[in-house]
Amino acid sequence: MKETYEDFLQLLKASINKSKVKINNVNWQSILQLSNIHKVLPLVYEALYNSEEFKNTDKDFQKYLKTTSMQIIYNQIQRSERFLQIYEEFNKAGLKILVFKGIILRELYPIPDERISGDEDLLIKKEDLKKAEEILKSKDMERILSQEEEEDVYHYFCKKTGLHLELHTGLFGNSSEIYKKMEKTFQGVFDDSEKVIINNVTINTFSLDKHFLYVICHAMKHFVSSGIGIRQICDIVMYINKYFDKINWNYIWQEVSNFGYETLFVNFLQIGIDYLGLDEKKITYAKNKNKYYINTKNLLEDIIDGGIYGASNQSRLNAANMSLDAFNNHTNSKINSNLAAIFPKSDSLKKRYKYLENHPFLLPIAWISRISTYIKDRGSISNVGLTAKETIAVGNKRIDLLKEYKLIR
Repeated sequence: MKETYEDFLQLLKASINKSKVKINNVNWQSILQLSNIHKVLPLVYEALYNSEEFKNTDKDFQKYLKTTSMQIIYNQIQRSERFLQIYEEFNKAGLKILVFKGIILRELYPIPDERISGDEDLLIKKEDLKKAEEILKSKDMERILSQEEEEDVYHYFCKKTGLHLELHTGLFGNSSEIYKKMEKTFQGVFDDSEKVIINNVTINTFSLDKHFLYVICHAMKHFVSSGIGIRQICDIVMYINKYFDKINWNYIWQEVSNFGYETLFVNFLQIGIDYLGLDEKKITYAKNKNKYYINTKNLLEDIIDGGIYGASNQSRLNAANMSLDAFNNHTNSKINSNLAAIFPKSDSLKKRYKYLENHPFLLPIAWISRISTYIKDRGSISNVGLTAKETIAVGNKRIDLLKEYKLIR
């Protein structure tokens, strides 16, 4: 593993465990780049600012890192406060809306608002949607991205604070058999929900076990697409750190195994143990650990290269069609997956080309439009060819990962 990656992980480990760190000959620009693509700059700065190594760096660089980190935290505080104000309005209206990820996960960290969130996720019953939307509009939340009457996710945005709300009527959808299975597993979340209090606001959320299972499944869902970032592994580590003695490990392993994610989950845990300070004694395994396949080298490199949700570069995002095709079709055939990267199915293009919703037979037109856009953006057909070549190389590498961690055969 690259030395810079090791330094980056040491800093994260020190931050989430409130411990000191000692690193030498650091490539500060690379650390900054990794912190940005993984959206963990405040966490990294928390570990850095008191270290002698950082104090000896360029003063302007120190100032930049401090100012940027403080601004990110301040923005998160504003978004968090705005979210709690709005959720309090839901409570007053008698709406039971479940909060997941976001502010719930932030509370696991020593300084919550150092763990930033791009949005806040809520699960709502369809019959409560109209009333919730009326409240959001009355509180100057603007609907964005789509204005369709029926959606799986309704997006609302606050221009003043930058708060982005996602109102979900489902969690995983029905685009594949595995997602249907996950959706069914979480059908009862309203029945066994729990309440937590954050800054004097009572919040409805998933039960402790269901939330942990969701965090795992959400990571898995992104992994088989373009990938996940190290922050999602940190979330799993922090969840275990706080609730290890309350987690129903038998239930977790049963469901993870049912989804076919057992090998990948074990390796997520091993990354936490080896690099993020997770105490292995806090984990209860379903069987003798020696019976699992454990080799985190390729997985960890993919996670760090990929950044948050594997979105570090366009080639990875484009290659998502390849890994998803391989996963959904339970095959490691790279020929079919290569074609999927160049000629995606209509489901992958509906958000970009709305006419495919009602006219899927126009898919070839969408392919032509997509290629034309690439040519325009990249200046020439030869550059498009290079992009396609990079995409296929990344996609093939990620298919090998799916095979290694037993997500496909």
